[in-house]
Amino acid sequence: MNALASDPEHQVGPDELRGALEEVLQRHFRRPRRVRQLQRRRSDYSSSYTIDDLDVLLDQDQSLQLVLKDLSPSSLLQMARQVRPHFLYEPRREIETYERILAVEDWGTPVWFGAVVSGGSERYWLFLERVEGVPLWQIGPMEVWEDAARWLARMHTAFDARQRSHGHPGLAHLLRYDEAFFQTWMTRAEGFLRSGPASDSPVTGRRFARLAEHYPTVIRRLTALPATLIHGEYYPSNILVRSQGEGVGQICPVDWELAAIGSGLIDLAALTSGDWNDRQRERMVSAYRDESGLAGVGGCSLAELIETIDHCRLHLAIQLLGWASDWAPPEEHTHNWLAEALRLADRLGIG
Repeated sequence: MNALASDPEHQVGPDELRGALEEVLQRHFRRPRRVRQLQRRRSDYSSSYTIDDLDVLLDQDQSLQLVLKDLSPSSLLQMARQVRPHFLYEPRREIETYERILAVEDWGTPVWFGAVVSGGSERYWLFLERVEGVPLWQIGPMEVWEDAARWLARMHTAFDARQRSHGHPGLAHLLRYDEAFFQTWMTRAEGFLRSGPASDSPVTGRRFARLAEHYPTVIRRLTALPATLIHGEYYPSNILVRSQGEGVGQICPVDWELAAIGSGLIDLAALTSGDWNDRQRERMVSAYRDESGLAGVGGCSLAELIETIDHCRLHLAIQLLGWASDWAPPEEHTHNWLAEALRLADRLGIG
């Protein structure tokens, strides 16, 4: 069945989509391409924005399996519209990250086929390879998680080396992890917690107030770290492991909506967040350190690196507390981020 004609949620007609796709593919293949058949259906991976799977049959019987990620304002799903901080919205960020950075590197991210950008009509369509794979959070063997840490180290190192030697175009759209960025999240978290869990417990409220008072020392520590390209949300739900025969294969991060310039250890903190024991976390950190060529990483002791990552994990906990007043992650990703923030603050001696 052709989902284009049957799904009333799609506001774009089949002819319009077909025409846009042919223009995108002509630029990608550098010659005219005709779309003979096109089927469209809602992807299981739609989270913040509408994502559709496209099965495309071109002239010369070439088949493509693509995804269309609609980053237009009207495509933001209802739950995301309610809780996503407005200051983070920039539809061109992910499009330009693919076009100007990921498409010219060999990092195993989804193949970029092109985009439709029309500020006047507020249309921002991103066409990517549809990756056959499994989200990392569904995979148990630690070796695969270590592979994800190594992939991250290689990406951070490669971007840093390119930027230092030749510069890199297309950075204006990226977020900047500067002092104002970090302070924004603490300010939001304080505001939400005044009417949330901390307000129900005087002890918890006092502990968080002490953390907020000393948080500038955390910010100074984080802004002093060497900066590179970071994914910004390198959580296991945003990392696919490509299918490879009967096993698992290449690491493939997706959803670069919050790509940024900041410390690579922020990404590593996201990967290692959650209910890991110390040994498991050390294995991922060691894999990253051994693969990294970033200044200040390879020469650090494991203990020093873990302490720095704890500062990054504290930021992530504060960011999630400051995301929205009534927001909670999906059930399979739930975590007590307030308890995590207070525990890390105690561990770092700033609580």
